[in-house]
Amino acid sequence: MPTQADQTGDLDLLTWARERYGQSLYLVHRIDRPVGGVVLFAKNKSSAASWSARFRQSKVSKRYLAITQPPIYPPFGELRHFIQKDARRHRAQIFHKAVQGAQLALLRYQTLSVKKERSFLMVEPQTGRFHQIRAQLATLGSPIVGDVKYGYPPPAPNHRSIALWAWQLERWHASPPVTQDPWIDFAEEISRLSLS
Repeated sequence: MPTQADQTGDLDLLTWARERYGQSLYLVHRIDRPVGGVVLFAKNKSSAASWSARFRQSKVSKRYLAITQPPIYPPFGELRHFIQKDARRHRAQIFHKAVQGAQLALLRYQTLSVKKERSFLMVEPQTGRFHQIRAQLATLGSPIVGDVKYGYPPPAPNHRSIALWAWQLERWHASPPVTQDPWIDFAEEISRLSLS
């Protein structure tokens, strides 16, 4: 489901949460529609403004889990690109040097396991650019499983989601659905992460 209302008119998470909890909520962190995991809402405007400022200043700790195919190489690293949103195609355009209108995108990643020609990664974005993780990993030739938009060969295992999960945001974390493909192949590694 979308994090907030969009042009599809589908029920979004913010509207659902406001109705479910019967109070005003303010969105301070969003994830792409096919991504699962932790999303942060604030209960009042001042808290929302404070969190938003921290996100803008890259002072919020965020970690994602991702499964890519083929295995990523090198198995760990820091990626530095410049990203520009292509609104017409609704995708990120990656540049290797600064160009007008593109924003710096930084992330660190580490391979936690490799199975069945897939890499299971921990990803720590240092910036919060449009489709950043999806586009930057695909640039290495290892797109996220199911992310047809960024080079995963169709058909996707699940047409509604990709193997990218907002696992940890500050002190909050949520595990991916380890009973579902492709997460099931890495259930043991995920359970170890959840215990640490």
